[in-house]
Amino acid sequence: MKPVHNIKFLSAAAYFLLAAATGLSAEKTAPFPFFKDIVIPEHASDISAFTIDADIYRETGVIPNGIRIVGPDGEFRPFIVSEEKQLDRAWPVESNYSATVTGFETLPDGSVRISASMNPAGIPDSAEPQVVGLRIQTAAKDFDKKVKVYDASGRNLIAEGAFLDYSSRVNLRNDSVRFPAPVKEFSFVIVMDNYTEIKDSPLFRVTEGDTNIVEQEKFRESPKISGISLQIVQKRRSLYPVSAPTPVEILSREEKGKTTVVSFSNGFAPLDSITVDCSDAFFSRPYRLYNETGKLVASGTVRKLETASFSTSASARVISISETRSRTWKLELDNGENDELKDISLQASGPVHQVRFLSMNPAASATGETSPSGYRVYYGAVGQAMPPSDFTDVLRSREEPVLSGAAVSAQQENPVFDASGPVVRNWGMVYKIMMGAAAFAVLLILLFSVKKIDKVND
Repeated sequence: MKPVHNIKFLSAAAYFLLAAATGLSAEKTAPFPFFKDIVIPEHASDISAFTIDADIYRETGVIPNGIRIVGPDGEFRPFIVSEEKQLDRAWPVESNYSATVTGFETLPDGSVRISASMNPAGIPDSAEPQVVGLRIQTAAKDFDKKVKVYDASGRNLIAEGAFLDYSSRVNLRNDSVRFPAPVKEFSFVIVMDNYTEIKDSPLFRVTEGDTNIVEQEKFRESPKISGISLQIVQKRRSLYPVSAPTPVEILSREEKGKTTVVSFSNGFAPLDSITVDCSDAFFSRPYRLYNETGKLVASGTVRKLETASFSTSASARVISISETRSRTWKLELDNGENDELKDISLQASGPVHQVRFLSMNPAASATGETSPSGYRVYYGAVGQAMPPSDFTDVLRSREEPVLSGAAVSAQQENPVFDASGPVVRNWGMVYKIMMGAAAFAVLLILLFSVKKIDKVND
């Protein structure tokens, strides 16, 4: 049992050696004026995330450069900032999937019995797939058959319908049989009556005898079936970005000639839309929106009309822009010959961003004075370049969204903050040396572990 304990210890040691290699070892937090403790839920995964809040936006000019994640060992940890996304609720999608014809039997009465099936494991991105019908594929024209669909045993009737084509006379064709209710089985028996028909040929022949008799020739015809496909409905879920309102503070409002100028702030949070409203029952105003540098960000017209019989949609009052951050904004509304708007109100919204970072077993290495999980986010620095990391691809390689399950505490002042503190240097060579040393150490640990196991086996 002893070697097993050693292996566990060595594995933990290997993790912390690698974790140290991902940090910058001697880098200080002095350039960061603020920090927040990060509370990671119990039984969290190896990747945690928290939502960037108003404090971090307000105090940090450039994100992600102005923030850092510090682990329990006091080292900076790899992280990325990404747009937070959620899984949309399931919605049904119908698709056709080819089935394999496993049997084809002609019956004495001229009907045909076709067996077809498919493996539902071959449905990509499948989620609760159900069969709602099937399609009989053929290039034949001018036919009319009755079709019955049974389960794989051939005894229980699932559905029946018509398989027909009248294209030489009218634009009418049906090659599908829809089921009255979805089924979760994927093997079927299809019985098609009168599959082979004796039809009159356009050719005639003359039978000579006492009197010449003209007879129309007969021929046997059956539509060639090229395949069977199942009509399958599956529930799919899609990712969509999370949007949230941001608080708006109107800084000033003034009338300049025939223009109303409203200055406001949304706390330096990302902004992608502003909704303009007022107490007037109706209005239509051309607008111009500028950021703090005076750059024109958007222009157009916002309007509102509410009567007993008609109301404009809420989107008519929305100013949409590309995601932008600005400490202050200026909105100009052209009144023209109209009175200025009364009681103007603004609502802002923007995307939600999260910080995603490596948080493997955070409590195991907590030493000294640490936060509840041993992790902190430092922020508010100016001119700090992001340190290099080879682990950002790991943080991005999640198909499912990483929920912001971690929480951050109230803002705290960094007691070692120094506005003239050290800046982040180019740690590229140091980083490579540390990574090489970490990899070599892990190799030695693995070799040592294998030897220990061999001794136990002996």
